[in-house]
Amino acid sequence: MGLFKRLGGKKDKELHPEQIGEEIRKAREKELETVRRAHADLEWPTIPKINNVNMPGVEACLAETVPIDRKDVIGQIIYEDDVSIDELRELNDQELLFVLTTFDEFDREEPIPDYERNRRKVYNEVIRRIRDAKILYVIYDKTTGYPFIDHGHGLLYFSKEMAEEAAELYIKQYRQVMVKEIQVEPEQEESTNRRGYFDFLYCIGFEDLIIDNGAYRVKFKRDEITAALGEWNGVKKDAPINPQLSFSMLDMLEERRWPVKYEKRDEILALKEKRMLGNLFNGKFIVPMQYEGRAEKTENGRVRMGKDTKFTFFMVKTADDKIFMPVFTDGFEFSKMKLGHEWNAAVFSFSDIARFIRDKDGVAINPAGHRIFMPKEQIIAIDSANRAYRETKAQQQKKQTGDDAVSRAVNGAMAHMENN
Repeated sequence: MGLFKRLGGKKDKELHPEQIGEEIRKAREKELETVRRAHADLEWPTIPKINNVNMPGVEACLAETVPIDRKDVIGQIIYEDDVSIDELRELNDQELLFVLTTFDEFDREEPIPDYERNRRKVYNEVIRRIRDAKILYVIYDKTTGYPFIDHGHGLLYFSKEMAEEAAELYIKQYRQVMVKEIQVEPEQEESTNRRGYFDFLYCIGFEDLIIDNGAYRVKFKRDEITAALGEWNGVKKDAPINPQLSFSMLDMLEERRWPVKYEKRDEILALKEKRMLGNLFNGKFIVPMQYEGRAEKTENGRVRMGKDTKFTFFMVKTADDKIFMPVFTDGFEFSKMKLGHEWNAAVFSFSDIARFIRDKDGVAINPAGHRIFMPKEQIIAIDSANRAYRETKAQQQKKQTGDDAVSRAVNGAMAHMENN
């Protein structure tokens, strides 16, 4: 109901400003009283389960972090006419997240006046604390060496103690995890082109994040903290970054290495593998190489060779004496190899790489990071499927024909998946 109607229509135009203000106050008090009565039987929120994984005999949430007497006090913030920023800043992190949780749960039962405006103040204060934090604690997956993914989200914490308690819950779910203390931003003196932790999260595709999962928590987006690389700080527009591919590789690896059985596990793992293989199609990769003869770099970072140019690719050898060509999804992964100055780096498409490995055993994607080793048969099958699909699309045949061709080739390629 609009304010004008609540105050009685046209006759209110004759009221003095102070009378209008008094009428507004009374109307709001009446509205709040109605809301309070609707909320009277509600219990204050409690800490939710860490996730929807059900493990027999395992308690899936942390101990309460906000005492009931404190809830009775700060829970009233949701009924304030204009929530005070100063009041919010006096709350500790868990109290602040409790207020945000209360806003959401109580509003679902009965809409709270000015919910959007006041809730936004609480949420903005949470984001400010994340953005201004010098240190955060992140749960990492030991099997990959990268941040752990829980149902598509990365997990950050304000305090080390809470992160470690949450990690213990994940360990009870047979996840191999650990807590890392993260310096959010490097020291100012380190570099004028410095990169922070949220820039790293962008490179590996972590866009959906949770702060303090396992206790009172909130989901947020990485780009609420910092812009994507390439939008600031002089990053080259065409520098290879494959965040979707990196994320899908990690998601697939963590699922595969989780030693549990559950309904539809095989189907879920197959879908994650398909998504990873699909992201390979459009990827651009950094490849270390040497060349003799004429060669020039194009604007998009690729190298155009002359007819007589000879080039050699850097190779890695596995324990069983197989030779793999390393390729890298971004500069961060490439820098881990610490190659000498005698090695150049060029950007190649997936189809380029499929041609280069005909006399090799396969490709090693980020060998110092993700460590995904794919045999050449799989690479060639994926490339062939991609080419068939593109040709079919170009000929304007039925889309389903192309989809079936890709699906059959990818399914066959998945049977050859080899991962070290």
